Amino acid sequence: MFLLLESIAFIPDGNRRFAKLSKISLLESYSIGTKKAWEVLDWLTKYPSIRVGTFYTFSLKNFQRSSLELKILMRIFEKELNKIKDQKILQDNGIALKFIGRREQFPKRIQQKMRDAEKYSSQFKDRTINLALGYDGQTEIIDAAQKFAIDVQKQKILPETLSTESFKKYLYADFKEPDIIIRTSNEKRLSGFLTYQSAYSELAFINKYWPQIQQNDVEKIIDDYNNRQRRFGK
Repeated sequence: MFLLLESIAFIPDGNRRFAKLSKISLLESYSIGTKKAWEVLDWLTKYPSIRVGTFYTFSLKNFQRSSLELKILMRIFEKELNKIKDQKILQDNGIALKFIGRREQFPKRIQQKMRDAEKYSSQFKDRTINLALGYDGQTEIIDAAQKFAIDVQKQKILPETLSTESFKKYLYADFKEPDIIIRTSNEKRLSGFLTYQSAYSELAFINKYWPQIQQNDVEKIIDDYNNRQRRFGK
């Protein structure tokens, strides 16, 4: 069936390789990549049908990176979170932010800023942007299974009532599964991104590092998607 794109997801890969290619510091490369994310968000607002966007911002395994790189990333996260109320794109387009992942792995001050950003943006109801921070798809499923087991133990739910749909409420957030997932840097894998939600997602790969992508790259993929015929395994 032909469907308009409603939910889109990105794996913004290649920031470190872009730094090496451009002979710039990791801080500068990640800063450019962060600015690019806001640009991509602006591009998406041009499509009324797109109500959900999800960005693989920082995986759970990324915590294994060097202390220097983690320090740089935490600095950037905190800086961006401090500017949330000044981001007119959220206000003008009714965009709510949701952070998905094991946020308890982050410094407490950043956890609080995540909560503040969610609370502030919850007044906006038109679109949702999920930011996967401290995220891993398999871990999300395990965490959800544990929540379900607790509800069974407390006799809040019967095991036999579990379905693929009802299980979603135990995930970090219940949102429309991505119609398409786009990954940059020409790596052709999902790397643990939205493992449960991506069962029938279309995939697209861009042979550019994340800081290099342009609006026409995304537009071309969206136009291609809107002309695809999806069967959802049928």
